[in-house]
Amino acid sequence: MLSTSTAPQQATFSMRKWKTVLLASLGSSLEMYDFIVYGVFAKQIASQFFPSFDPVVALISSFGVFAVGYVSRPLGAIVLSSFGDRHGRKYVFLVSVLAMSASTIGIGLLPGYATIGVVAPLLLILLRLMQGFFLAGELPCAITYVVEEVPQKAGFVSGLVLFFLNSGIFIATMTNFVIQSSLSAADVHSYGWRIAFCLGGLLGLVSYFLRRSLEETQEFARMRTHVSRKPFRDLIAHHGKAVLIGVGISSVVNASNIMLFVFFPNFATNTLHHDARLVSACQNVGVACLSISILFSGWLCDHLPRRIVHRIGTLLMIGGSYPLYLALVAGTIDLLTAVIAMGLVGGLVAGAYACILADLFPTEVRFSGIALSLNLSTVIFTGLTPVAITFLIKATKHAAMPGVYIALVALLALCAGLLLKHFGGRLRKAEA
Repeated sequence: MLSTSTAPQQATFSMRKWKTVLLASLGSSLEMYDFIVYGVFAKQIASQFFPSFDPVVALISSFGVFAVGYVSRPLGAIVLSSFGDRHGRKYVFLVSVLAMSASTIGIGLLPGYATIGVVAPLLLILLRLMQGFFLAGELPCAITYVVEEVPQKAGFVSGLVLFFLNSGIFIATMTNFVIQSSLSAADVHSYGWRIAFCLGGLLGLVSYFLRRSLEETQEFARMRTHVSRKPFRDLIAHHGKAVLIGVGISSVVNASNIMLFVFFPNFATNTLHHDARLVSACQNVGVACLSISILFSGWLCDHLPRRIVHRIGTLLMIGGSYPLYLALVAGTIDLLTAVIAMGLVGGLVAGAYACILADLFPTEVRFSGIALSLNLSTVIFTGLTPVAITFLIKATKHAAMPGVYIALVALLALCAGLLLKHFGGRLRKAEA
């Protein structure tokens, strides 16, 4: 699917290609920071915008608004990716980062319930919908951009995008750690969380100015004369099965990431009763391990069939997730060891799925295919996960339910991965 016949087959990147890949990837990290920081400060936001005598109800309400940010993603995916497949990838980069920055700063400056009443949570929902809409095109656009620029190393460069994506999450969790360490609990509750949002918005503006120097991808430039006029319609008509496979492939990445990035800090603090600062420090180690594992997995995908790398990771999750959470609940494994294991295994799957998605679709609908697959999977397996797991734990009184959930989703991803050998394109002839 990815065209390599007319692209120069070079063992190393030129300086221009390095610059292109890094700028595309860097913007993803800044925008992901903007989006994920909401989950990091979910507890503080719950108390500011959803006053309740029951803190669990307030937290569920806050996670509900977190999920709302994913509701607008399918629409954003359709609109932004269709525009990108018709007019180019660069313009989506610029529009999305400006809109994300504005909505993130807006959340940071938004008065709470005590000041403007019910209008506060309504405006919060609106800003979250705006974030989700424009983020929907960011990661798919970055993946599309880099694999079309460097198709001969698609595994590594798409892994690099995800590495920088996680760097944005790492910055968000580090910001949380610094704020929690520097301010009292009362100050974090009052204004500390707002600092993180305003900082993210300013970083997004920096991303905009950096990306202005990007050029259109060579592969898109070659097909400008025969771009699809209705890429979304063509995608559904001719590549519907590939979209479903893409959703399945992405499912476990979305579910496991949201567990580590958003749900786990609240789980470790409120359910396992660990100190918030210890949890934040351990989470940062887990995210760092995930990022390193993603780079290794991406590199490995340029030397081995990608479906095999993905399959190994899903099998490890199926067999290890529930025992890991059982050990956490029983106290037989420490937090640091647990998050390192989560990061290393999660990275093995995450480093493989991006280039697999890119390979499922031809150039004229690649952006649309990746965006729809990724965002449908995100809505189902990311947006609803924190709420669903919170309810499951409360209903079953079984604190290890997160492990059961991850194992089941990994099983779904494994089943989808089994279809890859017989469906979709291949980046290297050896995998045909």
